[in-house]
Amino acid sequence: MAKAVERLKTTESVDSNATDPNAPSFFKYEDRIEEGDTAIVYVCFGVTHAIVVKRGMTLAMKYGALRHEFIIGKPWGSRISATAGYVYLLRPSSELWSRSLPRRTQILYTHDCALILQLLEIKPGSVICESGTGSGSLSHALAMAVAPTGHLYTHDIDESRTKTVEQEFKTHGLSEVTTPVVQDVCKYGFFVSNACDGVFLDVPAPWEAIPHAADAISRSRGGRLVSFSPCIEQVQRACEAMRKFGFVQIETVEIVPRTYKVVQQNRQSLAEFNESGDSLAATTNFGGRDHRKRKAKIEENGAESGKSWTLASGNCTAITFPYNQPTHSGYLTHATLLPV
Repeated sequence: MAKAVERLKTTESVDSNATDPNAPSFFKYEDRIEEGDTAIVYVCFGVTHAIVVKRGMTLAMKYGALRHEFIIGKPWGSRISATAGYVYLLRPSSELWSRSLPRRTQILYTHDCALILQLLEIKPGSVICESGTGSGSLSHALAMAVAPTGHLYTHDIDESRTKTVEQEFKTHGLSEVTTPVVQDVCKYGFFVSNACDGVFLDVPAPWEAIPHAADAISRSRGGRLVSFSPCIEQVQRACEAMRKFGFVQIETVEIVPRTYKVVQQNRQSLAEFNESGDSLAATTNFGGRDHRKRKAKIEENGAESGKSWTLASGNCTAITFPYNQPTHSGYLTHATLLPV
């Protein structure tokens, strides 16, 4: 164990060059985009690209090509023309980064990340331990929440993923508040002991990591523990381990999100239906020849009577969109370890 910690301190230390105050950062709030900034290119619903703006580079996407030279100097939020359409340039945030990051593993999405931040009771200055890092979706949200005076220790058993996330932290200006660690917390525990305010677990066997989580939490301040598990059997074993090692107020919640889209719903009066038929069906785009004939008949009847048949100004209604939505992401089990 001592040799493993010594090796980690040597190989996983933060690069001193990452402390450059002029480095690109998610916390920069200039009005215009500068070279070296990370920008989120919004293409359409569900399609975004995260790029580091550099002269001579080109982004190839659905709407053609976008040269980075055209991005530099533009205000954040601008609509800019590519070779085959328009895109929008958005300021990076942890939520937008989660939408566009390279998927190295299954990630935690916004609805779970938001509740995790609340359950951990994170604030600037908090010290948080996370396992596992994965693609770094939640890691970015945790790092931005504890900044500028707190710290995040994020652990993963895969060295290549850890190195990649470490480089992303440097690119996004988060190196000073993060320490990525290659370590199996279920076997060897966390990088710190008696120091953190909260622990988050996303591991296959959380009950094996819970005693190490209790050791990592500050004994004088106490702290919070949150565990994400996709299966209820994992939750049951984790709750037993939490009670065994002194955690109280143990609770499990599940978030089932549903997104909606507001659309206009056109209506037709009974008098219009009796005189001209179903004009709503006649104006749809998927009716085929019969609907085109019906529409022509409506227009002809309207011309003979001197009336212009138009759809009533419709009312707004909300529909589920997209139509296929996930019903389950996982269970969040949270508990408190009281100070000694």
